[in-house]
Amino acid sequence: MRFEVAHRLLQGPQRPGLAEVAARAGFYDQAHLHREWRELAGCTPSRWLAEELPSVDDSGAEGGASSVT
Repeated sequence: MRFEVAHRLLQGPQRPGLAEVAARAGFYDQAHLHREWRELAGCTPSRWLAEELPSVDDSGAEGGASSVT
């Protein structure tokens, strides 16, 4: 359940940082989120974001959002 909540938060347009995602999804801390995410998805949340949502840029620089598929 926590994983699903975190997954939805990370896919949203107003994606919070990983520490906030961890707190809002009910994980003890960000490290707990990383361990469980790696166990369930096979990679860390950061790697998943880079691979699944490559057009998303945390800094807002380079305007990659126009190439969303």
